[in-house]
Amino acid sequence: MPSDFRLKTHYELAIVGCGPAGMAAALNAKIRKRDFVLLGSDFCSPKLAKSPQVDNFLGFPEIKGEELRQRFLNHLKQMEIEIVSLKVTNIYPGPPFMLVGKDQSFEADAVILATGVSVQKLVPGEAEFLGRGVGYCATCDGPLYKGKTVAIVSYDREGENEANFMADLCSKVYYIPFYKEVGKLDERIELKKDKVKEIKGNQKVETLALGQEELDVDGVFFLRDILPTEQLVPGLQMDNGAVAVNHHLETNVPGLFAAGDSTGQPYQLIKAAGEGGTAALHAIKYLDGLKK
Repeated sequence: MPSDFRLKTHYELAIVGCGPAGMAAALNAKIRKRDFVLLGSDFCSPKLAKSPQVDNFLGFPEIKGEELRQRFLNHLKQMEIEIVSLKVTNIYPGPPFMLVGKDQSFEADAVILATGVSVQKLVPGEAEFLGRGVGYCATCDGPLYKGKTVAIVSYDREGENEANFMADLCSKVYYIPFYKEVGKLDERIELKKDKVKEIKGNQKVETLALGQEELDVDGVFFLRDILPTEQLVPGLQMDNGAVAVNHHLETNVPGLFAAGDSTGQPYQLIKAAGEGGTAALHAIKYLDGLKK
């Protein structure tokens, strides 16, 4: 995302995720001249980049995954489609929807979830205490924990910045990394290299159980590359760990669509791209219906 880029306060359509499903959705939205935003990470589709060879994408026999990924990105560039680097931490149903990120928030009349799947399973207690001590953006919720004790569970080094930020607000910060090399943490932060077993409490978070000890905490933040989809949207219906959708790729939340790996197996590139394009077409139909 360019340094001078600023999100608008409102879009017709927000596409969350820049893998094959998200890119295909954005392409259809662009062709149909809709007001949309494509949100993703700095590196779109690492799964495709790591594939040594793709054999089942129609028209591109025996192509390397990274070459195909670059073709996708070049297609977006040719169509002047910007990928906005914003990690969405919450989506509140509307209409309109409110999408909240680390530093920005905005509204959209319709949303397509193309977030893929998180390889990390939810910790016992994580879903139950969401909004009652469990969160996914420490810098967003930091003021709520001023003078309190929090634990930050991070799966990459970006979590160190959030931990350092919280050290200025909280009386105590525990940092639990799930990656090898920890960089520079504030000296006030206590590093814990241990397993995370369970979150306990009554009406709110009270204890974080690790493999060897239990920590008394007021809040726990999980910082993952991909957030569990069911945690993004309150009331979203799931089916065996996948977002439940119908033939039109509509979820149980009006105006919310899902496509790609987030809708479940098979986890195939051609399925993801097809669903992304289809979800965009039905989202556009939904948007046209709002105007009537």
